[in-house]
Amino acid sequence: MIKEYLHIDWSLFHFLRPEWLWLFIPIAIIALLTFIKSSSEQKWQKRIAPHLRPFIINKGSRFAQLGPIILFIIITSLMVISTAGPTWKKVEVPGSKSEAILLIALDLSQSMLTEDVSPNRLERAKFMVKDLLEAKPGARVGLIVYAGSAHTVVIPSMDYEMVAYQMENLHPSIMPLQGTKLKNAMSLADTLLNQTEAPSTLLLISDDINSNQAKLLKDFAKNNHHKIELLSLATLQGGKIPNPRGGYYKKEGDFVISKLQQNILFDLQKEKNIHVNTMSFDKENMIAIAEKVRENLVFRSKDKEKDEEWEEMGYALIWLLVIFFALWFRKGWMIQYSVLLFFFTSCNSVDSWEDLWYSKDYQAQKNMNNEQYAEAAYQFESLSHKGIAFYKSGDFESAVEVFKQDSSSSSLYNLGLAYAASGQNDLAQQALSLAQEKDPNNENIQKSLENNEQRMMTMDSLRTSHPEEAKKLEETDKPKEKLEERRAKGKDEELTSDTEVKELPKDGKRVTDEQETGQRKAKELEKVPDDFKAGNGENPQNVLLREISADPSEFLRRRFKFQYEKYYSQEEGAIDPW
Repeated sequence: MIKEYLHIDWSLFHFLRPEWLWLFIPIAIIALLTFIKSSSEQKWQKRIAPHLRPFIINKGSRFAQLGPIILFIIITSLMVISTAGPTWKKVEVPGSKSEAILLIALDLSQSMLTEDVSPNRLERAKFMVKDLLEAKPGARVGLIVYAGSAHTVVIPSMDYEMVAYQMENLHPSIMPLQGTKLKNAMSLADTLLNQTEAPSTLLLISDDINSNQAKLLKDFAKNNHHKIELLSLATLQGGKIPNPRGGYYKKEGDFVISKLQQNILFDLQKEKNIHVNTMSFDKENMIAIAEKVRENLVFRSKDKEKDEEWEEMGYALIWLLVIFFALWFRKGWMIQYSVLLFFFTSCNSVDSWEDLWYSKDYQAQKNMNNEQYAEAAYQFESLSHKGIAFYKSGDFESAVEVFKQDSSSSSLYNLGLAYAASGQNDLAQQALSLAQEKDPNNENIQKSLENNEQRMMTMDSLRTSHPEEAKKLEETDKPKEKLEERRAKGKDEELTSDTEVKELPKDGKRVTDEQETGQRKAKELEKVPDDFKAGNGENPQNVLLREISADPSEFLRRRFKFQYEKYYSQEEGAIDPW
């Protein structure tokens, strides 16, 4: 603290509350009047004969006369300066922490069934991904697949068993469009990876990489801080590509041979953020990738400076005030002046009269009880209460930003509801999934996950068949689940006020309201029928699937088909179907 005051940056020096400096005017007036009064009181002494004055008047020192005035000026000046808030240092906010993601992008084109690798390239890829997961990379792992189109299979999650399970269900036959369009995969990967600030890893598993695809990888590596681990499963001799209709693909009468283009891989290896892994039949490559991910798991962004947020530097003047104020109580030092100090007893400014008596959390809870949620949100200092107040006020974006700052299961649950309320159902699903990982036995989280999945399926179906109806639902269909609230568990978390607010949030999780959805059973459909009409008692939000196929790959096939019709139907297919 002493060093900070000895090294003042005068170019940044200013007062946070300069309006308090106007108090120097009445202080100067009071000091001047006191001095004039003291001088006038000495005039009557001249009326006494000079030879009698030493015997009548006990002449004190000049300092004894002027000392109280000087001390009054010093003490009140220090109080005014400290209250005005001198500062020359900005507040630095520690950079936020974020965890890296390991995203697996698997090529599901027909060429992955080539048998130059035993049993084939796709099955070999599944074995290697299993080895990678068993090596415990420590990061959230996501899985996407691509051929002519690209699709998310598993969003980034710590559930490695789910990733391994879904890998077993992957086959080129579930892809709605064949071919190899790496561009779509890189675009989807960029969207998922940029959800975190941490430099993450894209594990791209494919067979032969051509020059156009190599350029896409180079551009991605140059324009992102994420790294690419490329795993090519083709061999130098290559093999014939199976045709799903039987036999093998032919071009101009000759069998199409898919093989490794080694010169392209050598060129990619020169790129800073690209590492090419050779295929091996042991686990060493996958273990090495897992170690790289673990070493760079946590990332902290650089410290930031808050805009117009300055550190209060007037507190140190309190120690000087204590020293000078102690001298005021010396015998005969005009204690009557201390009454004036009542008006300068705080170094902190107050925004209102209530600030003198009630804490910010206390005032915020009063506003919450009066349903003045917007005012309460800006008063709460507790992040959990602040986020809930923003949510109840309808400011879901601000609620999202607040809930993001805490990684507890209750905050992740609330974050999911805030995302869903703002129409970002995909992000809501991710937040709720993370909350479930931290608290797997929480029934409220499980119900919210199911409700959000239902909303996503309903909206995806409606956007295709009835976009107008979908738009209306997006505006009105908000989650009805209640946020999780809690009260302070210790003295340190209690409100700093003498009087408790009446209905503080109770400890533990609150019971989630049950949604009355009017569910009914219906036959399983590929999509919402073209002749479906809302408004005739056929609300799609209340229609649930009665039977789900026991084959997970069939579910993926249907989902990918729907997504293809939604996102890729206008896009030209790949030149080659393999």
